[in-house]
Amino acid sequence: MSASRKRETKETSIEVILETEGSGIIQIDTEIELLDEILSAIARGAGFDLTVKARGDLETGDHHTTEDTAITLGCTLAEVIKSGIGSCMVPSGLALATAAVRFGEPGYQGNFVLQSQALSGMSLENFSHFLRALAYNGRFNLFISAEGGDDRSKIEAMSTALGRAIKKAARDH
Repeated sequence: MSASRKRETKETSIEVILETEGSGIIQIDTEIELLDEILSAIARGAGFDLTVKARGDLETGDHHTTEDTAITLGCTLAEVIKSGIGSCMVPSGLALATAAVRFGEPGYQGNFVLQSQALSGMSLENFSHFLRALAYNGRFNLFISAEGGDDRSKIEAMSTALGRAIKKAARDH
């Protein structure tokens, strides 16, 4: 199934195009390197085609762009996946992440610690904001955790695990 969504605010302009039965075509440009990597890992893990174009007030930081991208992607996911349950465990480097989702019941529980303040243009406190906004706007309950490894390995593992859990949930419904 496919869906697209646009979101315009004073701070941002976001466009998302999603195809759940795609062939893995990913075109991401948020102007935030780490956010591009997160979105690409989710899409690869899910096997979805995903196009995201985001512009925001980056001179004030990455918060608005990161959160509004999550809101827009979440709303797009909610349009195509109404129910389903999925989970996945993924290693990356020395990190191990687990993600579990249940569509139709929004909620968020994250259990991970990131050591750095920022990485590749993104404040790491915004990673939790991204996940929370994605889950609530996607209308799914998300349990996600990671241990071991460095921040990049944890984030890559969590993003891939989340994508794979969403893929399983999409097939479950």
